[in-house]
Amino acid sequence: MKERQGLTHRGFTRRGFTLIELLVVVLIISILAAIAQPRLSGLIVRARATDAITDMRVVQMAVFNYEVDQKAWPAEVAAGVVPPGLPEDFSLVKEDYSLDIENWGGSPFFVGVTLVTSDTILGITALDMMAPPKWSSGSKYTLVFQ
Repeated sequence: MKERQGLTHRGFTRRGFTLIELLVVVLIISILAAIAQPRLSGLIVRARATDAITDMRVVQMAVFNYEVDQKAWPAEVAAGVVPPGLPEDFSLVKEDYSLDIENWGGSPFFVGVTLVTSDTILGITALDMMAPPKWSSGSKYTLVFQ
């Protein structure tokens, strides 16, 4: 019996993929996604922490400018509230965190900015990325200005 090219042993032409081949491809893609997902999540958290630290540095520069102009640190106000004398276009409240300008009025440190967030992973990541002096207490992560 002669077999024709392109025909199987029963005389049917094979087209497409079998169910097993498709399942193997889906399994391989699932394994690759499972490997990549934790790394991607870590990058997203680091990007959010970088955004928060950048906001903290902007506030720091505004506070230093205020101190140079007024010869005093801004008044202590509630978290998320912009102290009088700082630019009113500041937004100290973001989607997943808020900032609080701290004025301790003591020595050796006088002022700082606190990241207040309920997202512990974001807070710890930001704290790890901050330059010293810094500290944390509960859901508050503080960068001290020298």
